[in-house]
Amino acid sequence: MNPLRDRAGSGLHARVVDALGSRIADGGIPPGSVLSTEAIERDHGVSRSVVREVVRTLTGLGMVEARQRVGTTVLPVSSWDLLDPRVIAWRDEGPDALRQLDELITLREALEPVAAQRAAANDDGSTAAALREHLTRMEAAFRATDPRGFAAADTAFHEALLRGARNDVLSQLVQTVLATLHARYSGHRLFSDDTAASLERHHDLVDAVASGDAARAETVSRALVRAARVEVLGDDKGKH
Repeated sequence: MNPLRDRAGSGLHARVVDALGSRIADGGIPPGSVLSTEAIERDHGVSRSVVREVVRTLTGLGMVEARQRVGTTVLPVSSWDLLDPRVIAWRDEGPDALRQLDELITLREALEPVAAQRAAANDDGSTAAALREHLTRMEAAFRATDPRGFAAADTAFHEALLRGARNDVLSQLVQTVLATLHARYSGHRLFSDDTAASLERHHDLVDAVASGDAARAETVSRALVRAARVEVLGDDKGKH
């Protein structure tokens, strides 16, 4: 199960949101479909009040809309909150997974080099220390051929980098970027011929942040994300 899904424990509301969100994202409930309150109650064994909360949540994500004299209608993907980690997780398991991955890597290409530049410019030593700790965990996981440990450490590395920018707007996108990293790893062979080189790039980035070399940090970060694009999508122009 995708850990980025917001199940809020084992709550009925969260489970039904997850089930319906997944079906909408994978095309099982296509745009234009009208959701039946009675069918949701019956299929998921929940009350009318739970269904109302579920619909309210999906409405907030832009996935459905209540239309007068029509009912709750499924909207096209162009209306969805595509930066919400739940939506990213659902699309990651559907037919749009590759397209979304391309789009999310483009987002990382736009955000992370700027965050790296700001992190290097603003670091008081704490960001570089956190990055070095996560990189040590990445290296240990690589040596142990531990994909889960590697992915977790890499995700923590990039979260620390974004937070190190000390920019409130970028901080609000942390969960979105973490979801992009999960999408990058899911369904893809984690270790490759480039993994060792990637670790070297991470080392270069830590050194740039630690030395306050903002220009170098930006350049290395851009190279890291570009390499991820080439590895996962097979190109460096977002075409596939």
